Amino acid sequence: MFVSYAGDSGGHTDTFVRFAEQLRGELGIDVRLDLWERDQRRDWLEWAVDQIEHGDFVLAIGSPEYKRLATSEDGPHDHARFQLAMLREHLAADRAQWLAKILPVVLPGCSADDLPAFLQPYSATRYAVPEQLDELLRVLTGQPRRIQPELGPLADPAITERDGLFRSAVLSADLSRVLVEAAEGLAGAVADLWRGESRRLGLDDPRPLAARWRADDGEFDRLGPFFRRDVPSRRLLVLDRPGSGKSVSAIRLVSDLLGGRTRGDPVPVLVPVTDWHPGELHAFDWLARRRARDHRLGRTVRWVDGTRITLASALLEVGLVLPVLDGLETIAEDLRAEAIAALNRLGSSIPLIVTCGLAKYRELDTAGIGLARATHAELLPLDREDVEEYLAETVPHGSSRLAPLFARLRAEPAPTPLVVWLIRVIHQELGRDPGDLWDRMRFPDLDSIEAHLMQHLVRGVYPDYPGRRPHVAFARVHHSTVQRWLEHLAHTLASTGAADIAWWQLDRSLPWVAPTCRVVAGAVLGFGLLSAVGVVPGLAAAAAVGLVAGNSWYLAYFNVADIETPHAFDSSAHKVRAELRDFVKMLGSTLLLVVGVLALLIAGRSIATGLVLNLRAALTLTTLVLGGGFLVWWSGRRLWHRQRHGRSDGMVVLADLKRPTSPGGTFHADRKVVLAGTGTMLAIAAVFAVLGFA
Repeated sequence: MFVSYAGDSGGHTDTFVRFAEQLRGELGIDVRLDLWERDQRRDWLEWAVDQIEHGDFVLAIGSPEYKRLATSEDGPHDHARFQLAMLREHLAADRAQWLAKILPVVLPGCSADDLPAFLQPYSATRYAVPEQLDELLRVLTGQPRRIQPELGPLADPAITERDGLFRSAVLSADLSRVLVEAAEGLAGAVADLWRGESRRLGLDDPRPLAARWRADDGEFDRLGPFFRRDVPSRRLLVLDRPGSGKSVSAIRLVSDLLGGRTRGDPVPVLVPVTDWHPGELHAFDWLARRRARDHRLGRTVRWVDGTRITLASALLEVGLVLPVLDGLETIAEDLRAEAIAALNRLGSSIPLIVTCGLAKYRELDTAGIGLARATHAELLPLDREDVEEYLAETVPHGSSRLAPLFARLRAEPAPTPLVVWLIRVIHQELGRDPGDLWDRMRFPDLDSIEAHLMQHLVRGVYPDYPGRRPHVAFARVHHSTVQRWLEHLAHTLASTGAADIAWWQLDRSLPWVAPTCRVVAGAVLGFGLLSAVGVVPGLAAAAAVGLVAGNSWYLAYFNVADIETPHAFDSSAHKVRAELRDFVKMLGSTLLLVVGVLALLIAGRSIATGLVLNLRAALTLTTLVLGGGFLVWWSGRRLWHRQRHGRSDGMVVLADLKRPTSPGGTFHADRKVVLAGTGTMLAIAAVFAVLGFA
């Protein structure tokens, strides 16, 4: 970049020289200035022509002398006057090229009045430094703040109105309305969920711990406003160090985005990536399945091509869901590159936020692997004064109880948010002594302090109450019991190689419970159904049905799977009628199957005993064979199709989308579902058993 200027009196020359030094030395711009080229004798006119014509940009520094040389013929024809003449000629010859190449700049102490008129100081862009330095650098480096989206298909004016929200030439008004309402319901559920989680973790009690972030544009203190304002690609990569509270930062980011969200904006949804295997499932399909499972978006809608897709897939297709993928480093090391490549293939229509450990991502970046078109935000270390002030406010009598620890922290690197949280949680009770955390002999570094605090975390969260308290909603659990449970879960994770376990998958840590219950229930049902024939057939049926019910391969073949999403039991009138209609259809098909089998048995027995003595008997047997065979084929096909491809949920429905999921709520709802189904099965078995013994 060539700098065109005029040597003014006073401090103006020093100002623009310092500005040029900053551009070259600090900001990496290859500035060419004649003051730096006086190491030998030169033809300055030839040098100026070469710099102006072959450089990428020309910086025109406005000043009173610069403007006077452009408009006055008095005085010697020095270098600045020659440069101005060249710039004027180039603008006249090829205005489109040189209007973008010549950048007028106004430094402190000057104004737009100090620019020559041919540079259009008021009708064209000018750059006032330092206020517009950022905009000038973006022009010089080709990094616009806002990226223009690609031109979409031409909209049909007849269908452009979409409740004033978003427009699409391919979505019908009804489908648009359904998607917007689903997004609003999802936003309410997510907001309630993380609001409760923030209260449980005490993230805002009494105030959040101050955190600072660094991006290419500088430092900032909140991810949500930064994402809305400074991430035009709608792709953000959040990087931090171990113990820095990456997941907590993701929760706060989701809360901030929900707080500033308006109707029709994408809904931020936090998604841990621990269960994603990029080689087995496409990123879009995995996200759609997670949304359908975690947020009850499995209902199907008719898409624009006539096929039916889940509501989760439709919301992703139109960009009404903003996935916040938490913990990219938890994916197996040999799959991380494949995972990033899969995310890059998602396309620009899907906004995306990804969190990852800084060290792990730098390893990938060094190998040339990175998230495309993503803005990077790195969490900075905590400020020691903020840490001390925060603990003094949140820990009872923290200023006096933690004073020796504060004195130590002032001389060491700032602790991580995890250590700060542990100190706060463990020392909430006044009777709990901070101990010798400031003793350098016992705890030589912050890692040893963190390990010591982790050993006391369970005791701090689950106080050791002597007995049950009947006046509270639920009894407090003995901390030793919790310790045993957590050890069991940790062993389960270690044995399976998983990095996380969802609360709706806790039953998998005891894999024998569900199969045992299925075997027992199946045996009871089988015995009840055939006990009317005899005890031996009943026992045989109990063994057969019990083994089938406990075999996961047979269950998967018949499309029977464990319920992972929260369900509810709907006993409304129309649901009861739907369940009765389905039961009557199944019972009718079963009776027809039995009639057909009996007809075939009678026909076979008659043929075997030689009862075909005349034409009438032959016709009767033929009718029995054909009729029985048709009934067996028709009713058997209906029963098979019903069992293999499923049926309507009937009285078992997905939980209310607007109500946040919780372990307790899901447990009570699923218990009703299981008891209703098991009770019906046992009632039928009991009827058959009573009839058999009677």
